[in-house]
Amino acid sequence: MRPPAGHEHPVASGAPQPPSAGLTLATAALSALGVTAIATQIVLLREFLSIFYGNELVIGIVLANWLLLTGLGSFLGRLAEGRETSDRPAICSLIGLGLLPPLTVALLRGLRNEVFIPGSMIGITQASLSSLVLLAPFCLLSGFSFALFAAALSERLKANAISLAYVWESLGSALGGAAFSLLLIPRLDTFQALTITVFLNLTLAAMKARASCHPRIAALALALIVAAALTIGLAAPDTLTRRLLFPGQEVVAFRDTPYGNLTVTRHGDQLNFFENTVLMASTNDVAAAEEAVHYAMVQHPKPRHVLLVGGGIAGTPHEVLRYGVASVDYTEINPWLIDLAQTFTKALSDQKIQVIPDDARRHVRRTDRRYDVALINLPDPETAQLNRYFTVEFFRELKRVLHSGAVISLSLLPATEYQGAEARLLSSSLQATLKQVFTNVLIVPGGRNYFLASDGPLAIHIGRLIEERGLETVYVNQYYLDDRILETRSREITAALANNAPVNTDFAPVCYFQQLAYWLSSLGISSGPWLFLGLAALLMAGWRFSTIGLGIFTGGFCASSLEMVLLIAFQALYGSLYQMTGIVVTSFMAGLAAGSWSVRHFAGKAHIGSFISLQLLVAAAGVVLALALPRLQADDHAPAAIHLLFTAMSFVAAALIGMEFAVASLIRRGTAASVAGELYGLDLAGSAVGALTVTVYAIPRLGLTGVSLLVGAVSALSAGICLIGRGGYRIGAGGK
Repeated sequence: MRPPAGHEHPVASGAPQPPSAGLTLATAALSALGVTAIATQIVLLREFLSIFYGNELVIGIVLANWLLLTGLGSFLGRLAEGRETSDRPAICSLIGLGLLPPLTVALLRGLRNEVFIPGSMIGITQASLSSLVLLAPFCLLSGFSFALFAAALSERLKANAISLAYVWESLGSALGGAAFSLLLIPRLDTFQALTITVFLNLTLAAMKARASCHPRIAALALALIVAAALTIGLAAPDTLTRRLLFPGQEVVAFRDTPYGNLTVTRHGDQLNFFENTVLMASTNDVAAAEEAVHYAMVQHPKPRHVLLVGGGIAGTPHEVLRYGVASVDYTEINPWLIDLAQTFTKALSDQKIQVIPDDARRHVRRTDRRYDVALINLPDPETAQLNRYFTVEFFRELKRVLHSGAVISLSLLPATEYQGAEARLLSSSLQATLKQVFTNVLIVPGGRNYFLASDGPLAIHIGRLIEERGLETVYVNQYYLDDRILETRSREITAALANNAPVNTDFAPVCYFQQLAYWLSSLGISSGPWLFLGLAALLMAGWRFSTIGLGIFTGGFCASSLEMVLLIAFQALYGSLYQMTGIVVTSFMAGLAAGSWSVRHFAGKAHIGSFISLQLLVAAAGVVLALALPRLQADDHAPAAIHLLFTAMSFVAAALIGMEFAVASLIRRGTAASVAGELYGLDLAGSAVGALTVTVYAIPRLGLTGVSLLVGAVSALSAGICLIGRGGYRIGAGGK
């Protein structure tokens, strides 16, 4: 239903009024909102990943909650109608936007071991509810503030300035994403980085309060700035709150890196190395080190050169050196982890160990060295990044640097006498993938199931082979392993695997999806309901809101889907998603700002037909991306060219979405507060559905090219619905 006459701002077709101090503060507030929102999102996503043992599922859930709550706050922004002329709500919003991010981080760290059992695995339901509660204050305020600031800007310009507000907010997000991802977070701790947003928002609040003759509020804002500076300078809140995550242990070192948070703790004589609060390795874990090395090394008659991918902290390099090898090339993608290992252990001290701080896939493509054994000591493919080391593309790249008869080893899942359906599917896909490249595949059950692959013969009698070598081991020997039992268990595990399992590839990561299904099944959860909820939200949007609202909802869905496709595609090719995320986010937000700004030059020509045309262009972008991805995978491009190409694709896709939003804001009738609240909320709701369903369900099942085509189909369908309903503005129960 339309609002009463006299409460609508006309379409902005003429030149705005000359800038004033109030106008400058209004645009500055919108830019500060963008900077604060993107900085807080980056920081909190890292925190949730760290504390909730994150993978793409946690990212999807947290991001979906973020977008939904912000969208709800934008809808609540309709309450700002009639308050555009008052500066007090805006001042209070700026103070809240400044203070809530560091408070949220402190609560997240402090309550983790108060609400949940220390060291326990947090289920999806708990992670969903926890993130929902913790994110609610900031996200609701952020969405509300956009509607409030957009209405205030429209009031000052006496015109519909929603698209202009979107430009300033997106521009702030672009600048904030670049500054925090590339400059601040790598150099500052979490609270130091967030202090910048505290100063920014409180300074604007003080300036706005002073300009509006609210001296007490201005004094309060300045006092809060001083208090924040003293807290950061004297109390070291990052150190204090991080210690709460490791009760009963002494935190001896921690570092925030582009690849995650690293923490070293001491418990008695044992050092523990954590990445994102997940235990990676412990000193004196002899059994794990021996299994990771000897099962594969004894298969080769005389190994000389060994490639070790991960796992160097746990003592595996020295186990390898017992075979009299000439060299061990140890690759570790996170150089900060190498620094910590060299600082606190002697695991990498031997001169035969060459430490290579690089991605193993990049090293394999570039090296001239040929290896006799390759030990891939990595966790399960529980993230898209880890899945890269379990794909047929990696195994083919690896085989090119192996001598004839070389052996590779990688492990999967805790070894058990019975494997559930999800675990069997995961193991079956890994076996099928290895058989695409190697003649022989052998499963050796130990603490984990070790998959050995080679074009030469492989033997299951590990204990006998160890004795023939004359090696003195603690666990991997005939006293610890019964070769007959080992052979029986290996044969039973292999016999239970499916013969027609799908092959795991970079752009169709089936092992990642099956690992995710295995994890969910261990928690008693299925991924099916998430898809159902996404489809239900899509149907509700189509039924309840106008055709324009449906278009904005699907535009948000397509935007987040394309962004995730680009990020995961880049990770599949180069494995440095954390480093590239800031660049992609920055280019995406810059594209939104540029697209929305460009429409303002054609404001008088905006109509439903141009809105439909933009949806068709988004559909075309999805199809073009689906065609381009296989070509990018097949050709060997320079890294700089790939970085530039992905940045450009992100910018173009975002520009189309920004143009959609701007056109919709110009042709949608209503007050500035109501239109801004509805469209911004629907945009974020669609983005939430896309972030959740695409990352959790669609990409693992359909692959990246399939999801790109799905995006094209969704946008084309929305354009068709808008074309059918262009004579009216509503479909479904709402009427016109």
